[in-house]
Amino acid sequence: MIYRSAAGAFLAGALLLSLGAPRIVAQSEEPAPIVERVDITNNQFLQKETLLFYVSTKAGDRYDERRLRDDFRRLWDTGFLDDLSLETRDGPNGKIVLFRVGERKRVQIVDYRGSKALTTTTIEDELKKRDAALKIDTFYDPSKARRVEEIIKEMLTAKGRPFGTAKHDAKTIGGAGMQVSFVIEDGPKAKVTEITFDGNSVFTDAKLRGQLKKIKPAGFFNLSWLGGKSTYTPEKWTGGEEDPRGDQGRLEDFYLNHGYVQARVGLPKITYTDKPGASAKKPAKSMKLDIPVTEGPQFRVGEIKFDGLTVFKEEFVRTLFKLQPGEVYNESRLKKGFDKLRDLYGAVGYFQWTGGPRKKPDPEKRIVDVTLAMDEDKRYFVGKILFTGNDSTRDKVIRREIYMNEGDVFNTEALKQSIKRVNQLGYFKPMEGAPDLKANEKAEDQIDVTFKVEEQNRNQFTFGGGVSGLEGAFINASFSTANFLGAGETFSISAQTGKRTKNYQIAITEPYFLDRPITAGFDVFKRKITYVSYINVVGYTQEGTGASLIFGVPVKRWGRLFTNYSYEVVRLSDVTQDLEGNITPVASSGEPVFDPLLFGAQSRRESRFTPSLVWNTVDNPFSPRAGTKYSVSLTMAGGPLGGTIDYLRPSLEVVVYLPHTKKTALGLRADAAWIKPYSDTRVLPYYQRYFLGGETQLRGYNLRTVGPIDSSGRALGGNKYLLLNAEYYFDVFGPLRALLFFDAGQAYIEGQNINFKDLRTSTGAELRFIMPVLNVPFRLIYAWNPQRDSFQPKTTFKFAVGTTF
Repeated sequence: MIYRSAAGAFLAGALLLSLGAPRIVAQSEEPAPIVERVDITNNQFLQKETLLFYVSTKAGDRYDERRLRDDFRRLWDTGFLDDLSLETRDGPNGKIVLFRVGERKRVQIVDYRGSKALTTTTIEDELKKRDAALKIDTFYDPSKARRVEEIIKEMLTAKGRPFGTAKHDAKTIGGAGMQVSFVIEDGPKAKVTEITFDGNSVFTDAKLRGQLKKIKPAGFFNLSWLGGKSTYTPEKWTGGEEDPRGDQGRLEDFYLNHGYVQARVGLPKITYTDKPGASAKKPAKSMKLDIPVTEGPQFRVGEIKFDGLTVFKEEFVRTLFKLQPGEVYNESRLKKGFDKLRDLYGAVGYFQWTGGPRKKPDPEKRIVDVTLAMDEDKRYFVGKILFTGNDSTRDKVIRREIYMNEGDVFNTEALKQSIKRVNQLGYFKPMEGAPDLKANEKAEDQIDVTFKVEEQNRNQFTFGGGVSGLEGAFINASFSTANFLGAGETFSISAQTGKRTKNYQIAITEPYFLDRPITAGFDVFKRKITYVSYINVVGYTQEGTGASLIFGVPVKRWGRLFTNYSYEVVRLSDVTQDLEGNITPVASSGEPVFDPLLFGAQSRRESRFTPSLVWNTVDNPFSPRAGTKYSVSLTMAGGPLGGTIDYLRPSLEVVVYLPHTKKTALGLRADAAWIKPYSDTRVLPYYQRYFLGGETQLRGYNLRTVGPIDSSGRALGGNKYLLLNAEYYFDVFGPLRALLFFDAGQAYIEGQNINFKDLRTSTGAELRFIMPVLNVPFRLIYAWNPQRDSFQPKTTFKFAVGTTF
């Protein structure tokens, strides 16, 4: 007796098995024979034991065809096989049951051929994103391969190649392996060259085209070349996950905001024509979109009613919606009102509140009655606050930054601010979405909040050495962390020694001293560096030894008031000569002379006290997109504090980040300071005077090379400065950020007023990449210096680490 099932023929095999069932009934009066042996044949890669696991009939059992039928079905349902047959025959001691199998082919190689528009990496990344990748060593499934074909076609369309094709070719390799090759033809490139509208009379084609963001006619000045806006895809038009409304929705919203509540925008009619001048090797097509529009009459607001409003008074809520009866209907005002109302409900615990307008237009009177409907749901409270992913950081370090407590009213605004504050720490990768919210098992009106964090390595250890023109030969070692032992402390220790330099430092800062929001820390340091004389630089040795103490307390939610006391002994000595034996160089080739002994060489003791106020709502320390930071400080040295130098130094810094699009933002900084001697000090020492330059100020200039110069060519340094920076960010992908920048700044000497015409400027482009080990930005900077001194470079290319501001 033989039963067989191949791919697509299982039902027939099952039917054959079922036909044998009556014989079991006919022979039921006699004892059924014993199964002598159950065996698997023709298997190549699957182990026999694996297949027999799904067969319940074993040697020694009574022979039962109904049971064998179930075994046959179970073995086929594993999906391991392309062919299966069951054979039974008489043996010396009973029935021999034999399953002959044909194994399904496994994917061994997947490749993509023929496309220049798509790379293998971009295809594989998109397939992983959609969970559609053909994985190696999995069973070959033609339906999955066809799904990959569809995705590749969609990717070609998004690249402006709607005529592209993708077909897969499956070949057997080895005994049971498959090579699946996707053969791709890009097809001609098609760009949108014309967009017209049919049926519009109120607004011109140009006005309607201006509302489109994802699809624009090919051109330079409309920036259609940014982000592939000259290509058309259905998702760009009707919307998708990232852009729910799409350009179709934006056009309908435009009409709604001008009172045309019955306006409708249809699907574009697409016309392709061969592009003139396109070669056979690079065929191209022009695409014309003709968009049907039905405008209808303009409506004014009739009656405004509320439905479902119980938590707030109607008189208060009505003021949130800037729309009055008799005015032209404007849906954007309603949306803004509902956004404000959502925040208000969220702040008092109704975070599941939903709302929206119901419109009832009257075409004859051309008015529309509006019902502002809302579902308030119920009030919720905070249940458990949990954390996951913080393997090193202690729970209390995160919990103290959360502006919510268990048992409080569930406040969505406090939740948003908590996420921002955790991101500000820099201990974790930025949390972009909301935490996990889950109903509490014991109380229906409580919500458990789980913050999922992903730790970044905030520990940095370096050991090495080198040779530089400034410091000579040296070796150094350092360790620093922004989250010491997972407790949130900032700790650093470093040592460097060499022929010209010796630097030692240890610093500790505790942000929550005695488990209270009090900042406390200290810094102890000893520095020594010997400068060699050059043509326009006086060589000397500068030593500094000192310590500082810091203390800070919170000021409301985002502010902090700091006080810092420092004591340092600064000594200048060992003036060296240049190669010609001159102690004081002279100006050469128009370059200024940098002479640190210009205002005296004696040792000085500085006793400084600095109160400062910092207000910081910036969302991320290394990749910011939104927020502001204000820093105000006043340093007082000497006077009642002692020491040998007396000065006052007020400073102000303002930083603003403005998000533009989902992947772009604008960063602005204004920084200014002034220093004035008083009491016994008549002239400021050179090292306290202001010079600008470097990657954190003016990117195109070297450190301390921008400042006032006297008629003899000596660099004097200023007693005040002004610095302005602007950066426009493009988040390319992951940790990579590109930006355009403009820097302007200058230092001014006593008696000289700040004049914008004297500012030195630098502009250019920069790439920043968050290094995975150090978790700080690595920077590649190209700068052009349009407003500069004759001795300063016109262009420059630099490497740097960190951020500008």
